Amino acid sequence: MKKSPLAAVLLGAACTGAGTSDSAGNEFAPNWIAEPVGSEQRLSLVEELRIGRLMGGDEADLLYSVKGIEIGPADEIYVLDANQVKVFSPAGEFLRSWGGTGEGPGDFDGTLGLALARDTVAVTDGDRVQFFDLAGRLLSSVWTGGRMSGYTAYMINATELGWVVEVLPRTVRLEPGGPLPTPPREVRYLHPGTGALGEPVATYLQRPDRVQLASGQSVRRAFYRIIEHGVDRKGDVYLPLGVDHEVSVYGADGVLSRVLRMEVEPVPVTDAMLEELRREMVANCQRNAMWRRRCERQRYVEEIVPATIAHAHERVPVIGHILVAPDGHLLISRRDLREIRAEDQPRPFDLLSPEGRFLGRIEIPVNFRPMIVRDGSILGSWTDEFGVRYVVKYRVEGLPDM
Repeated sequence: MKKSPLAAVLLGAACTGAGTSDSAGNEFAPNWIAEPVGSEQRLSLVEELRIGRLMGGDEADLLYSVKGIEIGPADEIYVLDANQVKVFSPAGEFLRSWGGTGEGPGDFDGTLGLALARDTVAVTDGDRVQFFDLAGRLLSSVWTGGRMSGYTAYMINATELGWVVEVLPRTVRLEPGGPLPTPPREVRYLHPGTGALGEPVATYLQRPDRVQLASGQSVRRAFYRIIEHGVDRKGDVYLPLGVDHEVSVYGADGVLSRVLRMEVEPVPVTDAMLEELRREMVANCQRNAMWRRRCERQRYVEEIVPATIAHAHERVPVIGHILVAPDGHLLISRRDLREIRAEDQPRPFDLLSPEGRFLGRIEIPVNFRPMIVRDGSILGSWTDEFGVRYVVKYRVEGLPDM
């Protein structure tokens, strides 16, 4: 495959107006800083299913750390929970599980990703990708890291063209010195028999806004970005580059196939916004004695706060998270000052059609982490006020065409 590495660039813009469109009639997402969407553009969530252990419930339903969710061919729900794969019926009843903590065949040592294609389940725990049948019997195991090729395998996707993995090249220090540079993440195709990796389809820094201080500390810029990719069932890779809220789509050969664009106008970061952020950062140090000691140790107020403010983005919001449905629908969140100052408030997500048409805005509860979009539903991990974890399935109501 042709090598086509992509550099993650500055994200920083916001949409203005409600219901603006281009020459093709695509509806663009309105600016959720200045001009909230109207009621006709709001989508609602209806909870259809909750999986997890209720008070006095079965031990098998207990979830510890949900790392991935997939839907099987008979609509069973496959959950990667810590170092186990747990399978539930479409109604949420526990069916079976496999795996455990360890480095042997069929065991997992810190799971990172889950994918499912027809009759095969793939799980990565960093150094290995292991393949199982739907009953949990180990079919094969390939190495992508450790002693073999020096890659850590994170996210994995199943496509019509094969398995796609997100890998992180391992860095080795040969001489003493400062901190090693963060290597870029690479999206590559994986051969399930040999573990061989194809050429990068896309390359990007997940957190490109780290600032190195003279003291050796590393801080994040204000309104920092988290860059993520998504993959649809056809094998196309979606990567938000951030220029005018563009999402670039690359084929398996690494060649740009199309761009999904949301018309935007920048919203400048003002001195008042930065001053509010500075006050809240300083106030965090006064939460309790533990936080005060921690701030003193890090010279938080003296060094980190000024550096964060000095390196703030000039515009907001920035694209935060992106989820891609198998058919190419996109669920996108954007980050701005409100995420910092209202952590307990629902987060707005925009739903786009595969062509980039704005379908509506969804308010996602703050304790719900969306993980997959399937057939008009969103599934993800929910954590209640007591720290108990569940898998929740929401149906999206008000969709015009999905």
